Amino acid sequence: MLVVIVRTIIIFAFLLLGLRLMGKRQLGELQPFEFVIALAVADLACLPMQEVSIPLQYGLAPVFTIFLLHFIVTFVSVKSVKFRKLLNGKPVIVINSGGIDSRAMKSLNMNVNDLLESIRGAGYFSVEQIAFAIVETNGKLSVLPKDGAQAPVSIPLTLITDGKLLSANIAISDTGESEISEILKAQGLNPKNVVLMTAENGRYFIQPEGKPFVTLNRL
Repeated sequence: MLVVIVRTIIIFAFLLLGLRLMGKRQLGELQPFEFVIALAVADLACLPMQEVSIPLQYGLAPVFTIFLLHFIVTFVSVKSVKFRKLLNGKPVIVINSGGIDSRAMKSLNMNVNDLLESIRGAGYFSVEQIAFAIVETNGKLSVLPKDGAQAPVSIPLTLITDGKLLSANIAISDTGESEISEILKAQGLNPKNVVLMTAENGRYFIQPEGKPFVTLNRL
């Protein structure tokens, strides 16, 4: 038992030193390759802790190699912009002056519900409040609010997402499916062409695919 404790202390100290050299970042701020390194190191470190039959140096060598690779990759990415883009990707604008960029969303394999959750996490409840939103290379959403944009009075109720009518939400709204169809028809749209449609306090937000959003007041 004493051997296991001593081995664990040595490996823990080694990991602590290696992670300290990697720099101070929260888990949500890790780049993809750094996240992979964190997972690999965690898995490699468990084996020599639990299996006393494995020589300690055999457990430390792979971990040291991982940390060395991290140092090399980080150094090269600092020196080369092309390599950094290849490794981490680049920030993607998902909301612009026209609203939600559905093409950019597809490139990120991101759906509208993911986006709405992210903007709520940033403190916004309507796409109309946002001038630009960017998905950073670490997956976090950065938001530039519109000047003078007012927050909605209540939480917007989602009626359509990614071309699909949300029957449960429509049932608790004061807008029926027939009325939604008429509203969209007047705009030359059908539900399949709509990325997002919400209703809030007698006001509709409609984001067509590949077109600027429109807002309408209920008659």
